[in-house]
Amino acid sequence: MSNINYSPGIQNSPFGLLNANPEGSFYSGDSAFSPLETDLIQKAIRYQIFDAAPAQYNALKVLFSKPYKEYGATEFEYKEKTFGRSPIEANAITAAQAAVPGNFVTQTITLTAASVQYVTVDLIIVYPDGTKGVVTSIVGNDITVNSITNFGLPAVAVGDEFPVMSTIRGDGMNTFSNYERLEVITRYNYIQHFLRARRWDRLEHQTYVNQGTTSYMNDDKEEKMKQLRVDLFNTMWNGERGEYEIANGYVARAMGGIFPTMVNAGAANVTTTTAGFKASFENTAFATAFKQEGGTRFIYGTDQQLNLFSEIYKQPGLIYEGNDEVAKLRLKKVELGSQNFVLVPTELWREESCFEASWANRLIILDQETVSPVKMKGIPALEMGQTDNMNKGTREDYIDWWCRAQLSLEFNNPVSSFSMNVI
Repeated sequence: MSNINYSPGIQNSPFGLLNANPEGSFYSGDSAFSPLETDLIQKAIRYQIFDAAPAQYNALKVLFSKPYKEYGATEFEYKEKTFGRSPIEANAITAAQAAVPGNFVTQTITLTAASVQYVTVDLIIVYPDGTKGVVTSIVGNDITVNSITNFGLPAVAVGDEFPVMSTIRGDGMNTFSNYERLEVITRYNYIQHFLRARRWDRLEHQTYVNQGTTSYMNDDKEEKMKQLRVDLFNTMWNGERGEYEIANGYVARAMGGIFPTMVNAGAANVTTTTAGFKASFENTAFATAFKQEGGTRFIYGTDQQLNLFSEIYKQPGLIYEGNDEVAKLRLKKVELGSQNFVLVPTELWREESCFEASWANRLIILDQETVSPVKMKGIPALEMGQTDNMNKGTREDYIDWWCRAQLSLEFNNPVSSFSMNVI
């Protein structure tokens, strides 16, 4: 066939930049232009695929800075011993008893059924106004209280709480009156398993290996790993302990995450406006300060919420120096009295594909030392691999590449942490 004759510069010429478009060109595919395509030109495709997904994983790094605890089964329990004493609460009105010079006065107080178990005879209790009395008998939910000699006893209202100050014993007594047993709380959780996979037919896979124009093959594998980490992140914070019946009749156990565990344990949850934020934060922080002097808690929240601390406390330059892994993150901290609070940006809480909208306005102030990741003994926390294909002696003419993980949470004393919703 002879060469094509054409006149350069003439409209509708088959040559020139207008028609210098590779196959699949977006320009040539636009009906408004409709130029020609040619297979003599290769598409200009950037090899590296840009990652537009959220990249804020600092919170995950901090949570997993502690080593995993291991258990031999997918269900585990752990015990907590309580503080060993609780206030007692009145459940009825009681009249005041005036002082009698040279003698004591007696008063009968009706307690709630829940609090009567926390009192024995010969315990000194403290009234809300500071008056002291000693318990001399217990009948049902009623306790008899004697005053100090020469003192009276004040009136009691429903809901009044009485701290337990101490025991008291007289010389020559031949009985014990203060018997008690250590009370423990049992908590439990399940180990959850996670998996993500991709499948390639054998010839399809080899075609992409031979003719691929971008980093798609590697990026596709890395994306599975990233999404698995996001699965762990989401579940660590928001997982609900329980059982799911999943596809094909299988049953799977799900772990309880940090926030649902706090809610179930009765940890403080405060809703406040930005105007009342400082007072709400400080009141709740002091009320839940169970750590030793100088102890550190971690504040997780979005950048927008954490910015409140910089605006209020004017300490943007203080850097927390934790262990080697956490120190690399250069996290800022706030000092409040003898307490330290480390700010941990948690931007994925704003991602609507991961968390409900309320998480964008949430702060979780976490006693990090009470939280530990958990795994099953003998199985890696994270593993990956691929199945064999026909080339390895199986019937399957495809390759499944997979990555899987396991995770649970041991969370002691959740009430030493608290959450805030800022509106």
